[in-house]
Amino acid sequence: MNKPMRTVLGPLTLAIALAACGGGGDPEPEAPLNTDYSNLKVAASREGALVYAKSPEALLNPLRNGVRLSLSAAPVPAIAGVNVPNTASQAPHSATTLQVEGVDEPDLVKYDGRHIYSVRPEVVPTKPGMTRNVLKIAKTNPASATLEVTSEFEIAGLLSTLPIIYSLPAADGATQFIAAVSQDLGGWLSATPQAAALVVQPDRTKVQLLDVRDPYNVSQAWQIELDGWLRATRKIDNMLYIVHSYRPRLPGIEWPADSQEKKESNERRIRNAGAPELMPKLRVNGGAAQQLATPGDCVVAADLASNEAYTDLLVLTSIDLDARAVRDVECLSTNVNGVYVSRDSVYVGGEAFPGTGAVFTVLYKFGLSATGMSYRATGVIGGRLPWMNASHFMDEHEGLLRILTTEQSVAGPAIHRLSILKEAEQRLERIAMLPNPERPAPIGKPADEVQAVRFIGERAYVVTARTVDPLYVIDLSDPAAPFIAGSLEVPGAAAQLQPLKVGDSDLLLSLGWRLGDDGGQGGLKVELFDVSDIALPRSVGMHVFGTGGAASEALNDPHALTLLSLPGETTRHRIGLPIDVFARDGQQLRWQYSGFHFLEVSDAGGSPELRLQGVLKTEESSAPGTYPSYVVPRRVVMHGDAMYGVHGGVYISSFWDHLRPN
Repeated sequence: MNKPMRTVLGPLTLAIALAACGGGGDPEPEAPLNTDYSNLKVAASREGALVYAKSPEALLNPLRNGVRLSLSAAPVPAIAGVNVPNTASQAPHSATTLQVEGVDEPDLVKYDGRHIYSVRPEVVPTKPGMTRNVLKIAKTNPASATLEVTSEFEIAGLLSTLPIIYSLPAADGATQFIAAVSQDLGGWLSATPQAAALVVQPDRTKVQLLDVRDPYNVSQAWQIELDGWLRATRKIDNMLYIVHSYRPRLPGIEWPADSQEKKESNERRIRNAGAPELMPKLRVNGGAAQQLATPGDCVVAADLASNEAYTDLLVLTSIDLDARAVRDVECLSTNVNGVYVSRDSVYVGGEAFPGTGAVFTVLYKFGLSATGMSYRATGVIGGRLPWMNASHFMDEHEGLLRILTTEQSVAGPAIHRLSILKEAEQRLERIAMLPNPERPAPIGKPADEVQAVRFIGERAYVVTARTVDPLYVIDLSDPAAPFIAGSLEVPGAAAQLQPLKVGDSDLLLSLGWRLGDDGGQGGLKVELFDVSDIALPRSVGMHVFGTGGAASEALNDPHALTLLSLPGETTRHRIGLPIDVFARDGQQLRWQYSGFHFLEVSDAGGSPELRLQGVLKTEESSAPGTYPSYVVPRRVVMHGDAMYGVHGGVYISSFWDHLRPN
């Protein structure tokens, strides 16, 4: 069932419409007030397809029950939490490392070949304990490996998380606007969490469009706030997609409700609440609240019982950054444990606990098109997604979803299972899985945990580890019959995998830890694998930095690993990442230095090799017991032979040939 055509209302039209609706909608006829909420329960995830709400009450009734649950003694479950062409210079430059080509991801640093844009938190001298967010812009000169700071702009809002940013380019590639996405923290700053969940200012996701056409004179051009807390965001062309979770708040609720009179007053307030109060809102440029979503934008279970409750809504909002307007909204009730976005689809993975002790992942698919978003299908598979980099455990290829989940077992070791699903009649149906009765070999050894996953074309690379790092190469060329084609064991573990191509060789760059002599972490390891022969993956080189304690943001955040591909007779890939290096001093670990480390992958010698070029140091240990400063952001930017490091509010630079190993 398709939802009704969405009408995008202007501010005046929408204000009139809301005024006509009234503050609480049409009240229901007075009836005996039931303040016993003991039979209410959170709606269970359904395996069957969802349908767009046929009437407002189909969504509003379970939302009202969700507010009732918030007032009851029963606990309310919390939602769990490429290189681009450069027209300014012939030399190629680095850009944000992406999972899906054509789907931009936010980061703390963006580079367009002309200017570096970075955001950082900064203490407010006059307000102890408060920080402000600053956008710093620097104009680069790759010919001299220098730069000029053009401006530092304070982004409005002291009670916001550090924004993650996108750049909006003009036709010539120059950035015109920066879209800064952050979470307003005002709704969290309450000394009484139960009351905060009911009556205080709702959590808000904020998008600020900053005009940087004149990099010496930055200003805010537009702002939109969406009710709910930020879960994920992606940008395709100039369409921004926001995934946010929303929980209704009703001013006027009395807490604690320690008398029957207060309970009845609360129940009367809840039953009379309509869509304008229960549905999320938006605010443009600090103006009056407008309705963001209507019940007709939401999909619900067709068989929802009268005592089931929606305590939260997951809202998908698309914003046309050129038109500066909300283009479409979709919503449903689910928790969130992973979001994956392709050019054509959004997949949301939540968890279901059917009471058997097992955990299932419920998947929801939404289609993306030029006309908007639409609910497509629902599916359920065993196991759960991880909390870290969950999007890398999913991939869409030729209309099929490939996903890796982990099924915990009470009787034995966990099972890591690859599933391939196909959309059919609003269902995501599994057409294959691995392991299976015909191919029972497990992915991983007993007690191994999955450390990293990367899907590339007709292959999946999976790293599981406890003390040894097995790399599995899975052949997906026949979606109905996947199989483990090859594997390799090396000491340590990998946290990130990045595919590379050099000449005719298919390569895989791994970032993780080496195993120490005592079985513990033995230093940060960058390793290169040749996976050209799918059955015989092999290591062709590695570099280890420091010993136990070595750390890098790139282990958890793929954006902290910067890549630059250089064309020519010999293909080369340059790699940059920040590392804190520790060394062992007797029985103690001692911090030595921190800096940006640069490596190169090439086949200059006739076969693939990984070579360390050098280090740009940012800090060094002054005495035993000292530790590196906590600095945000730390990113590498590369433009031809010019190397730049962003270290908080400080920029450092060097030519590639001037870098020296430590």
